[in-house]
Amino acid sequence: MRPLLFCCLVSLLLLPACAPNIQTTATGGQVIETMIDGHGHTGISGKILLKTYGAPLAGAYVNIYPNAISNLLGPSEFLSAPTGEDGTYSIDLQPGNYYVVARKRSSGLPNGPLTTGDYFSDHQRILARVAEGKLTQVNLQMIQMKAPMFFKKDLSDTKTDTGIRGVLIDKQGKPVPGGFAIAYSDKNLQRLPDFASTLTNQKGEFTLYLPKGGSYYLAARIHAWDMPREGELYGKHGGENPLEMKIADKSFVEGIIIEMAPFSGTYKEMKNQRPF
Repeated sequence: MRPLLFCCLVSLLLLPACAPNIQTTATGGQVIETMIDGHGHTGISGKILLKTYGAPLAGAYVNIYPNAISNLLGPSEFLSAPTGEDGTYSIDLQPGNYYVVARKRSSGLPNGPLTTGDYFSDHQRILARVAEGKLTQVNLQMIQMKAPMFFKKDLSDTKTDTGIRGVLIDKQGKPVPGGFAIAYSDKNLQRLPDFASTLTNQKGEFTLYLPKGGSYYLAARIHAWDMPREGELYGKHGGENPLEMKIADKSFVEGIIIEMAPFSGTYKEMKNQRPF
């Protein structure tokens, strides 16, 4: 057999084993199961790259969240060392499932609010499965923040005895996983929200913790950055005329359903008042 033909056959035989094992969820999230031998280590490793140029990004930190109660916005339970000049990182973890997010702040600090000019991973719904003795391969593309964060601060990382539980669905009545509900203390839904729920699970279920009872208006989103983009699933509880919800102290309102549809408003970068 000629050498070239032999090499081609070997490549074809090896291709399925080398192909990345990545699943895409209904909302564009990803579940990554691509693993390599950890040679004594268990965890996640990969490379941080600039989305525009594909060049490695040094000085970025990778945040690892064991759950989504903070909407992947607050301090993470695990944090990598800053990436080197080649953009690589590696972090040891116990076997399990983890959300993976990367950030680089102009200040050089590993934690704190993101501001205009900072970098963050373009995809905010990456769940990595980690197995004993393996390193799950998660490469992240970074983009630069051009508009303020959608949230005023981290508002969903504290459990309380007051709140709202419900489900997000699409126009066909199917659950929307990987989204979140947001709450306002008044009817003006064209501003930064006051509170945000946990990320919805595969059944579309969310829990929104509130500091106290009162009157609230609800909406739902997929991404936490800036105002909704065209095509992003978005919805308001009650439709175009949001319903006022009255919640008593130390109680939960159950069974709220928010229907979401592709957003069709006009995006205006760097605007605090958002036309949705």
